[in-house]
Amino acid sequence: MPHFPLMCDEPFFCLEKTHYKQVSPAPVRCPGRSDWRRIICQSPCWIVQMSFTLKISADHDARGLQAAFAACGRLQVPNFLEADSAKTLRQLLTSNETWHLTYNEGKENFESGTAEFNALAPAQQQRFMANVYGRARGSFQYLFKQYYISQAIKLGEQPGHALHPLHDCVNSDGFLNWMRTLTNRPQINHSDCYASCYEPGHFLTEHNDLHTTQNRIAAWVISMTPDWNPDWGGYLAFFDETGNIETAFKPSYNTLNIFSIPQRHAVQLVAPFAGHARTSLLGWLQK
Repeated sequence: MPHFPLMCDEPFFCLEKTHYKQVSPAPVRCPGRSDWRRIICQSPCWIVQMSFTLKISADHDARGLQAAFAACGRLQVPNFLEADSAKTLRQLLTSNETWHLTYNEGKENFESGTAEFNALAPAQQQRFMANVYGRARGSFQYLFKQYYISQAIKLGEQPGHALHPLHDCVNSDGFLNWMRTLTNRPQINHSDCYASCYEPGHFLTEHNDLHTTQNRIAAWVISMTPDWNPDWGGYLAFFDETGNIETAFKPSYNTLNIFSIPQRHAVQLVAPFAGHARTSLLGWLQK
């Protein structure tokens, strides 16, 4: 199966620093993740490892928020991180250049370098987008940019990447204990994490976050998107049994959105006229 549904037989190229590497058009499966296929340039990266912690603001008492979370299985916490931690996280996300375009074709999930997509002719890009939007009309579909931090570490990809310390941050005793207390789920023992970037035209249709090989308890999103206009879309929306939106969380800066799994939700389409990208750090609390 081609990695872009474009009927394009030409190989792609990706650029890292001043080094070019040809990428095979045939996707390869990830070790340990049989449901994912990846087409990622494996050239070495020149990235300096950083050391830092994400400190949750002392203004937020996890035990005091338990009842609010339990009431409907979801909660939004503004000003979640201390100011310095939020600033650091924002800088890391906005300066990251390692983004992969992620999308699905039915039950198969794909990642491909954004440089590869940008190198396509306009007609090929339009055909790709038309195929994605066509599938979205009647089935589960997503399209956005991500860097799956935990998976990259597991596979030994890009050691020393600036985002990799975030995996340790969200698996620290302080972070996990806070989440255990908030959700009242002491069996939580780890979290994965990834960075996401939704640009105009990106979306994630309705789903419930259940996974066949992961014991997910709750999903968390640290939204790091300032100055978002409500008209730009991109809301994290939750649905009732009839399909009406029960509530929707606006993309915002330094805000925790957390919800129990399973729960029907979607990321609404980011409008083509949105002024900037919707960026977040997110993951799943697991047992």
